[in-house]
Amino acid sequence: MKQFRNYIILLLTLFLFSCSKSQELSQDEAGLSTVNNASLEERAMTNDEIAIENGLVGEKVITTINLDYETLYFDEANQHVIETIKEVDAYIEYSNQSSYSPGAIIGGEARQYRRIDFTIRVAKEQVTVLLESLEGMEAVKIGEQIGSEDVTQTYRDTETRINVLNQKEKRLNELMEEAETIDQILQIEDNLSQTIAEREILQSQLDGIDNLIDYTTVHLHLAERQRVSNGRNETLSFWGRAKEAVLDSLYSFYYWVQDAAIWIIYALPFIVIIIVVAILIRYGRKVILEKRKKD
Repeated sequence: MKQFRNYIILLLTLFLFSCSKSQELSQDEAGLSTVNNASLEERAMTNDEIAIENGLVGEKVITTINLDYETLYFDEANQHVIETIKEVDAYIEYSNQSSYSPGAIIGGEARQYRRIDFTIRVAKEQVTVLLESLEGMEAVKIGEQIGSEDVTQTYRDTETRINVLNQKEKRLNELMEEAETIDQILQIEDNLSQTIAEREILQSQLDGIDNLIDYTTVHLHLAERQRVSNGRNETLSFWGRAKEAVLDSLYSFYYWVQDAAIWIIYALPFIVIIIVVAILIRYGRKVILEKRKKD
């Protein structure tokens, strides 16, 4: 019995000793994990600091500008835009001119106004000159938005992939010189063509990004108006906004009356015919009633 009790005590001692060791190992592993995490965070911070110091953050930025103008003198404003584009050595990537009717009368009789949309590509060094020159045209700017997209990381990743493919192409050319059998030559040529094709695609993407970075895209919208409100670019008071709303309403009603009058002129022959038919019908009914009374 005594030996059995000693045996139980020995087992308990070994069990407690193993638990304490396991706890110490867990603490050591946790400490090691903390150290490793700290090292990773410190390394990441160091990389960010290096990137900022080397100017990598925000180095490759694509800028897009949206401009909205209203004008009473559409032809003059349109010509000013085209001349400005030529002066700053920019080019028109896309343009589209259309017409619209702001009045209530729909159809060919309604008063038509013109509008044009430009997509302009201008060198980033000339953007300020372009915007300043556009301020001198016979138009009121009612909206301006400038957006930027940082593509630095995408650009660097593409460059890295191109460099890897260049190294692969160089190695394949070396293997081509060492090839001894036709099968080896064909296999190397196949890998080489795939490598060159992939590199050309990436290089094309990189050139496209360079073009977007070097040339700012300007979307310009120019619309002809029957009236241009004053103070579109300023912060108006309540009474100022109310005054502009009343004036806009009066001008809209004035041109609506004009459109309605033109529509009536176009419809006048039909109106006369309808009136004549109505008179004849009324006269016929009157004759019929009088005849019935006599009978």
